[in-house]
Amino acid sequence: MRVVSQYFLNASQTMILTVIVFLFMSIADPVSAAFCSLRDPVLAIQRLYPGVTRHRSIVRPIDQEIRNQVAARLPFTLHHNEIGKHTLYQVMDDDHLIGFVQARSELSDWGMVEIAWAISPDMRIVGLIFQRCRSSDCNETLKNKVLVAFRGRSFTRLLGLMSADGESLSEEGKAFFSPDSAMPLLMLSSALKTLAVTELAWGDVISAQQK
Repeated sequence: MRVVSQYFLNASQTMILTVIVFLFMSIADPVSAAFCSLRDPVLAIQRLYPGVTRHRSIVRPIDQEIRNQVAARLPFTLHHNEIGKHTLYQVMDDDHLIGFVQARSELSDWGMVEIAWAISPDMRIVGLIFQRCRSSDCNETLKNKVLVAFRGRSFTRLLGLMSADGESLSEEGKAFFSPDSAMPLLMLSSALKTLAVTELAWGDVISAQQK
């Protein structure tokens, strides 16, 4: 009986451990595994590019080399699990490329904030929509302010809106936003990561379309 009881105890412990490991794997990398794609690609792309005729998606895993290159370009710390498998959407008008879309998720005080960014063929921010945000700040007013500040900016020009340590807005950035709001800085970080990942992970796709 003692041997049988010990067996069931070990089996029970094994089952509990299995469940714990499964749950940990499910939540350990929520940003890269679950959220770096569009929830409804057709609807999101039509909102960002009205009248679009078609699009195609290219899914690529982001390896450690790409992570290191992205991290080296950013003035703030990039979490190890923050970049995993990403989807880049090519937006087409017939056979003509009109832009790209990439979704990113950012961990905030209000939970996950999911933003879909529209990018021009020459790698400039041209639009955005919120896929998910529980903060009352995520409204049309903020979106329009962000577009005024970000639209048409490349990665380098977006960097000009952030302080050298990446912890606040620069003086140029503060000219666009209220200094007591955390959301613009979060969105700026998101836009910078989006452009960096796109340029580094899909450089071959971008170059081929620009020829």
